[in-house]
Amino acid sequence: MKKLSFLFIIFILIHSSVSAIERRTEQFPTDFGYLALPLPYVIPGAGMGLGLLGGFNNVPFGSTETTLDLFAILITGDIGGGIVLATDVPLIPEMFLLDVGQGNFDKGSFRSYRDRRMNSDPDDYVISELSDTRFRFTRLTLTFFDRMFDVFTFGTNNKSTLSAIRDKEGKLIYEANQSFEGDSRSNGFQIDWTDDRTDPQKGLKLIYTNTDSPGSAPDSPDYFVQSYNLTGYIPVLTYSTFALNWYRSGATVRKQGNTDLDYLIAKETATCFSNCDSETIALLAKNRQATNQYGSAGSLGGTERMRSYVGGRFSGAQVESRGAEFRWNLSDEKTAFDWYFIKDIRTGFQVAFFYEEGTVADKTSDLWNEKRTSAGIGTRLVTGSGFVYRLDYATGKEGGSTIVIFDYPWGTFGQ
Repeated sequence: MKKLSFLFIIFILIHSSVSAIERRTEQFPTDFGYLALPLPYVIPGAGMGLGLLGGFNNVPFGSTETTLDLFAILITGDIGGGIVLATDVPLIPEMFLLDVGQGNFDKGSFRSYRDRRMNSDPDDYVISELSDTRFRFTRLTLTFFDRMFDVFTFGTNNKSTLSAIRDKEGKLIYEANQSFEGDSRSNGFQIDWTDDRTDPQKGLKLIYTNTDSPGSAPDSPDYFVQSYNLTGYIPVLTYSTFALNWYRSGATVRKQGNTDLDYLIAKETATCFSNCDSETIALLAKNRQATNQYGSAGSLGGTERMRSYVGGRFSGAQVESRGAEFRWNLSDEKTAFDWYFIKDIRTGFQVAFFYEEGTVADKTSDLWNEKRTSAGIGTRLVTGSGFVYRLDYATGKEGGSTIVIFDYPWGTFGQ
């Protein structure tokens, strides 16, 4: 009932403020821009070092302008590796676009929470250390009607080796040697009924994604995930915007994996060959049991939703969130700038105030039994090359978080 009420409010507000939609800018920008930034990092359990980001937007070929964007990240220090991306490759200009990329890392890590529920302890996690990590992705997009309707398909291949489990301070709990490799495929569409794809000030945007997660082994679950991302934009003041977002993602299990806890504990134990900790192994096996029974629809926390919480903080088979953001546009004048490390055309500068709330559960009926909230302030620099440079500070029950990234929040594969 709460979900329907929230959606009804979005539609009423949009309908009352939008009578007709016309694009106010070029939807296939070809303004050239570039960015070069150092990226120092400290990752618990993995190490520290320095990365370098280089990006080139709308790369021309001689006198021919294109929408091609190229990015590269070189990482040195304790984590060696790099990422290469090419996006908006115009296979058929302004109709058929390709995104492709690959990343390789000698070492990496991520947090594994012992309990994925909303009421879990934020300090109750271990660090899963990875080695020989590789990922590849490809996305194909057909776009029509001045980018108001897209159909896309998105494929990924991931390969890595779990080498160790560490506590939150980075101290070794036990060593392991377990290789993982998996593929996933997502298909979907986007309806972008707004006045601008990059920086909308009025209209509606709906993104639907269906992601297939077939069983990678006889004891793994076979399921698919459907995601809905609806955002409404209401013009306020002269050229500012009030944005409302609703996100829903749910897993549907076609075949459960093995849910026998003793079997899963034995399987986790088999990956350990030094300093085996039975308590940690049992807790990780319990999380695997939940995934095998219900699937996994994703998580809350990080740069997109519930921004005051770390990435992956809350996860489950059912995920829902909603948010509001006032984007106060201080300037919409086109201003070229060249600061040696970045060159582009500024088309907008905004101060944003936002509020979000979200919930996760393994059963739909348990959604919103508990929730968490996040609020904050940020800035956005909108550029003519089609990128939004975003700096946010968010705060919530578990403290604050500062985010630097190159897109608006509430993103999905469709954007």
